[in-house]
Amino acid sequence: GVLLNRGLASLAPPSLATASTTLATSGGAGGGGQRLRSGCPGLTPVIRQPTWRCSGGAGARPTRVDNRVYNFGPGPGTLPDEVMVRAQAELLNYRGSGMGLLESTNLDASGMTHPGEPRNEVQSMMIRTEQKTRDVLNVPDNYRVLFMWGGAVGQFAAVPMNLLGGSTAGCDIADIGYWSQRAVTEASKYTDTVHNPVTVQDEPGIPLSIPDRATWSVRPDAAYVHLCLNETVTGVEFLTDPEWSNDLPPLIADATSTLLSRPIDIARYGAVFASGGKNVPAGMTLVIVREDLLDLPVHPHCPAILDYRENGGGKAVPSVFESMPNTPPVFATWMLELMLDHVGPDGLGGLAAVEARMVARTDRLYAEIDASDGYYTNTVDASCRSRMNVPFRVRGGDRAVEARFIAEAAAAGMVHLFGHPVRGGIRATTYVGLPNAAIDALIDFMTRFRQENP
Repeated sequence: GVLLNRGLASLAPPSLATASTTLATSGGAGGGGQRLRSGCPGLTPVIRQPTWRCSGGAGARPTRVDNRVYNFGPGPGTLPDEVMVRAQAELLNYRGSGMGLLESTNLDASGMTHPGEPRNEVQSMMIRTEQKTRDVLNVPDNYRVLFMWGGAVGQFAAVPMNLLGGSTAGCDIADIGYWSQRAVTEASKYTDTVHNPVTVQDEPGIPLSIPDRATWSVRPDAAYVHLCLNETVTGVEFLTDPEWSNDLPPLIADATSTLLSRPIDIARYGAVFASGGKNVPAGMTLVIVREDLLDLPVHPHCPAILDYRENGGGKAVPSVFESMPNTPPVFATWMLELMLDHVGPDGLGGLAAVEARMVARTDRLYAEIDASDGYYTNTVDASCRSRMNVPFRVRGGDRAVEARFIAEAAAAGMVHLFGHPVRGGIRATTYVGLPNAAIDALIDFMTRFRQENP
């Protein structure tokens, strides 16, 4: 096979590269781990089991990659090692085609004449990924699955342009935090009425919490109600789907960082969307929309790239691979397929098993925070503490100490622990692709850091 050696050691983050001048591996080619010499006083470097990379096509013998760090970044988030290795194995030659999916077309010579009937490898992959999406997420038959571009911010515009339907009552958007407010900004360009039915109060000294569903002031004539399931900035998350009756407006979920981390009752929502870069791999936006909503009149100024009907939703026969209105995100869709395999029945065991895994490990992290006698603080109520993003402050928000925490953690092989720019502090993002060992390493580091920096 062709050896894919892109100088991986040189790709280490600057803080890691400068702090770690030598790499020492133990156990030979088949075992042991890799130790980073941090150069930081009092720090025990992280030891991580080696990752494997494949050289050549499918079935080629893998070789070791010893310098994978623990990536706690908010997005693009870390992907499971086995997903990355599977992608690498066929990066240059997908299923014997002689080319990779990054350079393959979704089109064929017969044109758009056979929706839902694949006639090449790319089309087969996209149909297969749609079916796996339906299976893993338990998507009802009366919903369309769309693979789109534009991220969640694109959907902040796409949702009102597709689903307002000319309503004079506008829409309701729950104010759960930063990303909810970004959705309000976009929706306000397409309607004069954006009502806030519930607000998570963000005030000093008061734990962040989601008000009880019975207190929400949802307007029955609103076109829809927009809800962000997880606010990555503040770490507030809906850990279960809210109660929602059929006589209320359609509930629209921004599930960007929650999707694939727990079961979601898709039938409770009119539409669910998730930007890539969290649990869904970067480079695409997954949209699941109930078919009856596609009968609403689209905004006259909606660009084709954001029109659900133009992206396959308007076809009598669902079709995820046709070029409507432009080339779909082919490579990212394949990465989604690999991620669905990872979390599915033959991988982690399905979303119920994934949820149990996420609960167990974030419970350990929150326990370390809560047991620190105020050295580490998280201000979110236990009823809605996020399993995806754990923000906290160090020693009362001492910025110098927090900067030292981030730098020393990076030197020890745990990177991107900085908080969101609008919030500051520390944020440990714990997406599904992050191994459990990363949480254990972070907890050990937090314990040592607190002892050495009283």
